[in-house]
Amino acid sequence: MKSKFESGDVVKLISGGPNMTIHGIHYDVLANQYVQDMFDCVWFEKDNDPKQEAHYGPFGADDLVIVNKRNT
Repeated sequence: MKSKFESGDVVKLISGGPNMTIHGIHYDVLANQYVQDMFDCVWFEKDNDPKQEAHYGPFGADDLVIVNKRNT
């Protein structure tokens, strides 16, 4: 089954917020398995700020919308 998103896709939350990049399918270390329809994302709070830190978090596919599909 093909995933809704692929690593490198740019997404954002349906409710808004910053653009995020899909890092991959979320792996739950406690369950020792990948979680279907959960994706690990990375994002920055402000554009063009060299001192900013990357943020990471898992999000459900139903909470995300595509902004830009990864060029393959």
